[in-house]
Amino acid sequence: MTKGEGIRKVLEEAIRFEMDGREFFLKAAEKSKSYFAKLIFETIAEEELGHIKRVKDIFDQSAISEKQVFTPLVSEKSNLENVFQQAKKNIDQTLIPNPDELEAIRLAIQLEIKGHEFYKHLAEVAQNELEKAFYHQLAEEESRHFSILHQVEETMMKSTSLG
Repeated sequence: MTKGEGIRKVLEEAIRFEMDGREFFLKAAEKSKSYFAKLIFETIAEEELGHIKRVKDIFDQSAISEKQVFTPLVSEKSNLENVFQQAKKNIDQTLIPNPDELEAIRLAIQLEIKGHEFYKHLAEVAQNELEKAFYHQLAEEESRHFSILHQVEETMMKSTSLG
């Protein structure tokens, strides 16, 4: 297997991982009964589209060369952070979370941890700085999703103890 074939295989795996994640989040949103959970899952699904697009952009390049420079996307807050903060302000403190939604949040946390580890590993074995930077950014984004989902879980648990 050539270096180019190896990179393409890894990128195909990353695209599949992101597509599976998006599908999970869309199904979780569809099954959610609360606006809060539905909004969080839909927002993560949309962010997964961004991951898919960026992986495909790299995949579509005929070759990744050492001369290319990866420019990370810079944003003050992800859509997920904005959505969570807004929803948290408006959440009814007596909200009783659906056990299925709480379980979906916990599964989503595990998925994001898996994504972080996946991209962290790819960054460690990457052959050039473009790949390393690209995978580090995706690992960081997965970690940010994990953090927000953990906050969602805590918020849902607190609302249960208040009720």
